[in-house]
Amino acid sequence: MRLFLLLLLFAGVARAQESTLTLYPVRYADPARIAEVVPVMMPSTNGLNVQVIDRKLAVRGTAEQHAVVETMLRELDKPPKNVQINVQFARSGQASSHEAGLRQKGPIIIRNGEVHGSFEGRFSNQSTTSNENTTQMLVAMNGRSATLQIGETVPYLAWLTEYSWRHGYIRETHIEWRNVGSFLAVQPEIIGAGPMICIRLIPTLSGKLKDGNEQTIQFTELATEVIARDGQTVSIGGFSKDEDFSSKFLVGRSDGSESSITDITLTPKILP
Repeated sequence: MRLFLLLLLFAGVARAQESTLTLYPVRYADPARIAEVVPVMMPSTNGLNVQVIDRKLAVRGTAEQHAVVETMLRELDKPPKNVQINVQFARSGQASSHEAGLRQKGPIIIRNGEVHGSFEGRFSNQSTTSNENTTQMLVAMNGRSATLQIGETVPYLAWLTEYSWRHGYIRETHIEWRNVGSFLAVQPEIIGAGPMICIRLIPTLSGKLKDGNEQTIQFTELATEVIARDGQTVSIGGFSKDEDFSSKFLVGRSDGSESSITDITLTPKILP
């Protein structure tokens, strides 16, 4: 039925040169963008008609016009390149340890089968501060997204959930999480043919609710963008659009210690 309507759509008066209809599948590129470019690249647009149906280009034109379309698709409809990104986090952390015990004080005397002596209690609280750099590597398709984990648990989860509601990311005023982690969604996009790359980082909360459903909150309005040359290392710091959010989101807790991310550096590499 659709093909029949399509043929009626393109039916028209006979032309001096024969006009034919061909459907071209588009696998990787955006069909709508290609449809906009096709007329611009044509030596003549007389009798040319281009429509998008699903992920196909429906082109009515002459043999010469069809040859131009086929050449364009070979150049434009290619698998997207992959971008490898090394992400380094500078972390400042603090861990606490507690110890309690008894220590002998003076000699121990055994008299008539009884033990006599004195002991004293020993209690200690120790806090250590550490600075370290950790690196994660990811590979994402050009224009697509991949994720990096910030922390296994989220110390300021209640504050971040309430922030999500206040800024319209969720409808509920309260969410009961079963488990949740903080992530960065990383979206690289090669500018033209390269070597410049635009990298977008979106702070994200993702996990499961107590009812078993999955929940993902992407703070798109706080996304940070940076442009780097292929192989260049750039620093982004935090999310400068909201320092209060940044100070609470870039905190993770793992193995009993809490650490804050003080700087983020990115090194993108376009893969062959």
